[in-house]
Amino acid sequence: MARGIITAIASVAAMLAGMPAYADATLLVQGSDGLESSIQVRQGRGRISTAGMPGYLEFDAGSQTITYVEPEQRRYTQATAAELQSGIQAAANIRESVAPYMEDLLAGLPVGQRSMIEQRMGAMLGAPAAGKDTPVAGFKTVARGTYTIAGVRCHASGILKNGRPAAEVCMATGPGGKLSAQDYATLAEMLAVSRTLAAGARGMLGEVAGQLELLAPGIDGVPLAVRDLEHGRRYQVTAVSNTALADTLFNSYSAFQRQELAALLRQ
Repeated sequence: MARGIITAIASVAAMLAGMPAYADATLLVQGSDGLESSIQVRQGRGRISTAGMPGYLEFDAGSQTITYVEPEQRRYTQATAAELQSGIQAAANIRESVAPYMEDLLAGLPVGQRSMIEQRMGAMLGAPAAGKDTPVAGFKTVARGTYTIAGVRCHASGILKNGRPAAEVCMATGPGGKLSAQDYATLAEMLAVSRTLAAGARGMLGEVAGQLELLAPGIDGVPLAVRDLEHGRRYQVTAVSNTALADTLFNSYSAFQRQELAALLRQ
């Protein structure tokens, strides 16, 4: 789907003679849970940072490379989407094979001690047993009209999960406002890669993977607003600007020490 989106954007761009092909973009995202994120895009590269988080992510659409930068530790981890997918799958396989034995081990521990260990291990114990598939939910979308958010047009949809309302989304399906054709294509590619990685890490990411799963059932584009009815949260793009961004914003980690992907996955 990702490459199909980029191909479609190429034809759309030909009709946008008045829009700069390489305009930069900054999207501000706010969540009802206090989330404050900034997504910055320049010439096929994206940078995602979140207030209160020690690191940030960079994505290169051309090379399909993802870089996680930790400025305080002066280190970064870099891998292609394919390498990251392979690493996540390997880690998930290990967790799935260990989970049944850990359940037996923890069963004999006092409740307080078991709870502490389970919290530290996160979603590992919730991963499906080896050889078993994660149940796939049935999704259906209902069109809810079009809206304009932060100057960009989007198509709203209600999402039913197993027949029950699960989410409401508004997806931009093309460039508009201060969002150029190339920047839209980069954002769409970032989302497509995120969906793929989340699907491979469903057993480890739990709720995070589920939120991306809500955007999967036949809905293309870039989300400008997402209302998660299952968890009572809402995320929305509050502003889009095309102020020029510096190249140094996307390569400031070049002097940092590179960390191997396996080390990051063990954290």
